[in-house]
Amino acid sequence: MKAFFPRRRAFTLVELLVVIAIIGILIALLLPAVQAAREAARRSQCTNNLKQLALAEHNYHDSFKTFPQYVFKSPAYSHWESYSAFTAILPYVEQQPLYDSIKAASNNFYLANSNGAVHPLHRLNRLNAYKCPSDSAFPNTGYLGNANYAMCVGPNIGWGIALNRQNGVFRRDTSTSFSDISDGTSNTVMFGEILTGDNDDGSWNPVTDVARPQPWTATNQSTQQGPITQAEIDQYGKNCLSGGPTSHISGSGREWIRNAGTYSVFNTLAPPNWQYPSGTTCSTCSAPDNTGVYPSRSRHPGGANHALADGSVSFVSETVDLLIWHGITSRNGGESVQLP
Repeated sequence: MKAFFPRRRAFTLVELLVVIAIIGILIALLLPAVQAAREAARRSQCTNNLKQLALAEHNYHDSFKTFPQYVFKSPAYSHWESYSAFTAILPYVEQQPLYDSIKAASNNFYLANSNGAVHPLHRLNRLNAYKCPSDSAFPNTGYLGNANYAMCVGPNIGWGIALNRQNGVFRRDTSTSFSDISDGTSNTVMFGEILTGDNDDGSWNPVTDVARPQPWTATNQSTQQGPITQAEIDQYGKNCLSGGPTSHISGSGREWIRNAGTYSVFNTLAPPNWQYPSGTTCSTCSAPDNTGVYPSRSRHPGGANHALADGSVSFVSETVDLLIWHGITSRNGGESVQLP
């Protein structure tokens, strides 16, 4: 009598390949969903960061009855040597010890020589409150205090323009209060997102680099004077795209402690995630501490988060109508507009 041995069934090579192919397809289908879920979480954290910054400004206003000016000038220092307004709100984002340290290191709270002993010491402080989790860190360990949020100066070329043309929530040399936001706090942008640069002035990156020198040739410097058209903005962008490879700056988002455009300040002449590079009118500046076009930018697909003056946060599409964008980012233009 023969002994019975059950037959063993094994996978054939074809079956194994089919199983591997099915697993690969499932992973390919699942990966975008996982990435989308992670981006949604990062965007949610970014939204919360901006909301906390807006609330910090409210608390600052409760204490001083104004918002901090984004640049303060003293006879002892130039504008570009001054602290950004992000320094002023440190106590309201749970950074009182850092605030005290900066104040102790400076003769006047707002002032610091960027070539002296103050900036190098405090620009090494990386604060989660000022960073979007969707963006990468600035690739230079000498500048750890990166920033992905900036204060809105409105639809104008910024920096040294006349006071009556400074139509954003934040102004240079002059404080703004809630009473100055005549368009309404729920209709006026206060903060927006910006991106960190690649720290490589030798290689042109049109997304994060700032082209220079690109003179502003449009009729108006601010929508306070009159409309600034899509054609004028597009022409400036084309000039930046053409001239950027020859001369540009790669330090965007490098330091929250500095007050320059793309560091802690943005203007709204161009829409979020503008298809063209940012540009400065200055030919000698090592940072965008001059007039120019410095739009909000983010790594979020389709647009960028912005905090309004009432403390709410909205995601603004990069395809927003330019006139609506100019209206929602000026504090006193009298426009009857709302974000779509």
